[in-house]
Amino acid sequence: MPSLLKLLSFALFTVTITSQATELTLTTEQGFELKTNYYQPENAEERAVLLLHQCNYNRTMYDDIGRDFSLRGIHALSLDFRGFGESIDEETDMKKFGRNASLAYMKHWPKDVQLAYDFLREKVGTNGIIGVTGSSCGGRQAKILAENNPINAISFFSSNIVHNDDDDTIASYKAIANKPTLFISAEEDGTFAGTQRGFTLNENINSKFLSYKGKGHGYPLLEQDKHLAKTLVDWFDSNLIK
Repeated sequence: MPSLLKLLSFALFTVTITSQATELTLTTEQGFELKTNYYQPENAEERAVLLLHQCNYNRTMYDDIGRDFSLRGIHALSLDFRGFGESIDEETDMKKFGRNASLAYMKHWPKDVQLAYDFLREKVGTNGIIGVTGSSCGGRQAKILAENNPINAISFFSSNIVHNDDDDTIASYKAIANKPTLFISAEEDGTFAGTQRGFTLNENINSKFLSYKGKGHGYPLLEQDKHLAKTLVDWFDSNLIK
């Protein structure tokens, strides 16, 4: 009997955790369906974070993080990029057609991400504040979004955001270098130099650089450091301010 009660308790706990994510479909003007997970807080504040995955993963990499944001009263939305996860159709399945086919659809990503941002903007209102985190290829989309919208805080997670020292690259980054930014990268990962450079160029006193040993790229760092998810949520909680 004790074993049965323990099993039932575990099952109930699992349902409670997963039920906090609502699967939503955002439809573009052209009718393409983007799959998202929306983590809606019970006691909602006028704050939100958009979660953009890396290109060897999908929106589920943020399940724990999205849940933790919702527990803090912060709206969170994780988006499957077009061609990834469940945001696919007969022509845009990365697993079926390969990376080259998916790259052809990256041109749509900024508008797709904008649609996700607009969803959160509606949730928090005109005076609400929104942050964004982008892992690996998602970092570029986070940067584009921040250049075109009032983003209050950013995280670049294993994202080579300043990939070289040419004037155009640096000038492009400096357009958002005044925003509080959390930089995360591992020393042997190919994104480390660009991440470090971005931190050096950043001008905000609340910006932070988290450096890890090894080659971890994006999601594996969440496994390497079991406290990283909480650190990321804590940082946004502190910096999503007007």
